[in-house]
Amino acid sequence: KFGPKDKLNLSGLLNVLDGVVDTPGRILIMTTNHPEKLDPALIRPGRVNKKLLLGHMTSRQAQHMMEHYFGGSLEAKQKLVVDEVFKANPAISPAQVEQLCAEYDEVGDMLAALSSM
Repeated sequence: KFGPKDKLNLSGLLNVLDGVVDTPGRILIMTTNHPEKLDPALIRPGRVNKKLLLGHMTSRQAQHMMEHYFGGSLEAKQKLVVDEVFKANPAISPAQVEQLCAEYDEVGDMLAALSSM
């Protein structure tokens, strides 16, 4: 059971990040859906050296992911299907494409599922 002393707060988090223990080579990845709500002390330069916005995918990015998952280049007609899907629905996330890639063994089956989104 956790008590009042176990409560995580900004000060405690900053102490962990800046702690006295040297951690050479450490890479820390932080994610949030609301960067505007983060305390500036947490994301100041020196603590956060790189910020990336991971938004919706482009058709080209989806094609690259599919080629990676399925181990080969997409055919021209398959690329056209992806282009059409993303033109009709530009709000497809990388997580959605990754899930479909993992779910299907064949590019054609994955494209059929993607087209029905």
